[in-house]
Amino acid sequence: MKNNKYLQWLYHELPALVNAGILTAEAAEKLRAYYGEIKEGSKSRIALIIFGVLGALLVGSGIILLLAHNWDELSRTTRTVLSFAPLLIGQVLAGWTLLRKNESVAWREGAATFLMLAVGASISLIGQTYHISGDPGKFLLTWMLLSVPLVYLLRATAPALLYLWGITAWAGVRQFEAGHALFFWPLAALIVPHFVQTVKENCYGIRTVWLAWGISLSLSVATGIVLEGALPGLWIVVYSALFAALFLTGDFYFSEAPTLWQRPFQTAGAAGIAVLAFLLTYKWPWQEIGWKHYRTGVEYYTIAAIFDYVLAAVLVIVTFYFLLNQARYRKPIALLLGMMPIIAIIAYSVTASLTSSTFALFLFNLYLFALGLVTIITGIRDSHLGTVNAGMLILAVMIVARFFDSDLGFVIRGLAFILVGIGFLLTNWMIIRKAKK
Repeated sequence: MKNNKYLQWLYHELPALVNAGILTAEAAEKLRAYYGEIKEGSKSRIALIIFGVLGALLVGSGIILLLAHNWDELSRTTRTVLSFAPLLIGQVLAGWTLLRKNESVAWREGAATFLMLAVGASISLIGQTYHISGDPGKFLLTWMLLSVPLVYLLRATAPALLYLWGITAWAGVRQFEAGHALFFWPLAALIVPHFVQTVKENCYGIRTVWLAWGISLSLSVATGIVLEGALPGLWIVVYSALFAALFLTGDFYFSEAPTLWQRPFQTAGAAGIAVLAFLLTYKWPWQEIGWKHYRTGVEYYTIAAIFDYVLAAVLVIVTFYFLLNQARYRKPIALLLGMMPIIAIIAYSVTASLTSSTFALFLFNLYLFALGLVTIITGIRDSHLGTVNAGMLILAVMIVARFFDSDLGFVIRGLAFILVGIGFLLTNWMIIRKAKK
């Protein structure tokens, strides 16, 4: 991956390195030939893509609102024609883009987004005109399945993001209707080839990053929706493994990302683990969990319940695989975050056996403290202020929460908050002073 910012810095330094005798002129030219010229206008292309997608969304939404305003006053024939009009316009626009603007990412993204909205609008308007019975779940599923080809035909990422949000909403509607949403997983798998292709094109480009964020958020929400919950508390193990797998996968494949924003899997995984570990320091997640409280009944669909165990096992296996690969690099934070499922399984098993949450609470308080401490130490070692502050934030939230849990007086709590604040200030001052030296 050739990052323009780093290439600009390198090319700026080359003359000074040659003058100092560190590099020869021939070596400098070879470096320039190897990395190539800096591509200008990348920011303008990104802006074109963003504004193209936003423009398509606004135009599509505006057309729908105009039709809705005068809808009741129109005849059925006129409604039918107008229902298909956005779809036909979108198809013409997509065809023209494929023929004339196939190399323009902005045109492909905009045309695909407009056509996807037109598909949904046409289905909805035709159903309303002819009073075709249906429900939100069937509408969303039909709309999303008809929109998938646009992702690959126009090689567009914006429709892929809308598709992920759509199938996540479908899963929520389906589960709310006392059904099961296992079909979410094959639906989500339809986007995987497109994601792989965007990674091959530019693993740190805006389209890849946005799609990775969409996948991370969609999985984080949909996993909880799809879980059947026949075995109370199994979500603790599932989410621990999911966030750990996200972090380790990102750290394994996208560790060279230049910014935090370009590390969606790592960021979502680490944040998820920190928040989940904090929640697990309270008693309520550990109440009435385990096989002694197994739920039976028609509402707990057998196949869906079995899939809960399969999902938990697959996520744990994936986490162990990446954890073993990460062990050779000896990254303390990565190893500690990757151990989250192991901690969760131990705490879950002990709590389910003893029907007491004391051990689990102690274990996760200890884990959260260790995570904050290791993060601070790593940040100080690498002179990375953001990492230090992240570790300090973990410890500060934990300390504040524990003080509010206890019966300590206001004076002691106030002194504790002052000490935590002083710790923040001193640590930041030390890091800034070290960086200046």
